[in-house]
Amino acid sequence: MKKAPLITVITVSYNAVSSIEDTIKSVINQSYKNIEFIIIDGQSTDGTVDIIKKYEKQIAYWTSEPDNGVYDAMNKGIDKSTGEWIIFLGADDILLDNLTILQKYLLDNISIIYGNVIYKNSRKRVFGKYSACKLVVRNIPHQAILYNKSVFKLYKYELQYKIYADYVLNLKCWHDSNITFRYVPVDMSIYNEEGLSSKMFDNVFGQNQVKLFWKYMPWYIAPYAALRKLISKNLNKHFK
Repeated sequence: MKKAPLITVITVSYNAVSSIEDTIKSVINQSYKNIEFIIIDGQSTDGTVDIIKKYEKQIAYWTSEPDNGVYDAMNKGIDKSTGEWIIFLGADDILLDNLTILQKYLLDNISIIYGNVIYKNSRKRVFGKYSACKLVVRNIPHQAILYNKSVFKLYKYELQYKIYADYVLNLKCWHDSNITFRYVPVDMSIYNEEGLSSKMFDNVFGQNQVKLFWKYMPWYIAPYAALRKLISKNLNKHFK
């Protein structure tokens, strides 16, 4: 039997003292044992680093230093990773103990494996299998995705997108015929739906959204996305 591939779990943190310990425990207590855990902290000042130090013997690499935003930190984590597969876990998310279920898929010739996430507060399960139409409506959260390391030899997170660089990355991957996606009906993580993306809007992404859909999605997707955006804008005006 082939050896279980090394999975790198990358957590980016900043002033997450109230939640990061549960996140760390969810990683180090996995039944799947071939895990490399990396934490990139943005120079927290609230005690987060003290918690990281508490578990540093079970963390392959960690640092606490200034960065240029969450995606800069994620790129740093990618550069430090040695795993065949990478998953990103927020400092207020929980990695569910289901990686062993995915092991057989990790040995296939697949670029991206994705499953479901469960919202932390509502306990709602999302998102199921994606199509191009579904992807332009809703991104696949990175807490649901295992990326083969080969993906990041082609693409990194673009720092001009402060909130949705992971969305842009997924669009590029969907467009790339050499990158294969597989949906597996497994719950990957408990995801805090009240994180950064729920509180802020990425203006650069908003300006480029339809252009990105034209560039990376099938030809019929951009008009569909533009129409949805127009309807949404008009509805918002009507109900103000």
